Amino acid sequence: MDYEYKVKQISSSYESCNVCGLSVINCICGKVSKVKTRSMIWILSTEREFHRPSNTARILKLVNPVSTEIFLWERTKEPKKLIDNINDERYETYLLFPVEAEMQEGNKAEHKRAGKIPAYIIIDGTWKEARKILRKSDYLNKLPTISLQPGFNSQYALRRGIEEGNLCTIEAAIEVLKRENEIEDSICIKSAFDLFMKSYKASTCGHILKD
Repeated sequence: MDYEYKVKQISSSYESCNVCGLSVINCICGKVSKVKTRSMIWILSTEREFHRPSNTARILKLVNPVSTEIFLWERTKEPKKLIDNINDERYETYLLFPVEAEMQEGNKAEHKRAGKIPAYIIIDGTWKEARKILRKSDYLNKLPTISLQPGFNSQYALRRGIEEGNLCTIEAAIEVLKRENEIEDSICIKSAFDLFMKSYKASTCGHILKD
């Protein structure tokens, strides 16, 4: 993510941190522990998401900086670096997306490793935005697809219209890391997500989060 994009303010009283997205009084950049997962997480995001303080991909990048990359999706310009990554034989790349009727059955992924580094592409944005990105991005259509079926409700309650069974970006990343048996790192990322949620709610009230 290019931090020249200005994150919108959560509260009219305080600027937002351009890294974690929270009000500066509740910035968590120096409070979270860092991890380096073996699995790569590649996030494809609209420009609109770059400005949203409620964006959780930003927190994933903060906690897991080496193994997380955020790419800008543009209607008229393909993300060359992401496509290069997809074509890199070092990686076994999956698209993380709910499998729908229009997606071919053959695209559903089998969990195979063959010594390659697992890489997961997560489309970041609203459900409507994610469907649009998938529809207009041919380079994603032939990738094997992973569809999560979480046995819990999302803790993400910062936007309206979240459908039951859907997860936010960082929750989806946590689940694929569990799938790869990277349990300790997934727990660390979950702790950062919990702190982000508490800090965001405090920020909406203009309050400093109490320890």
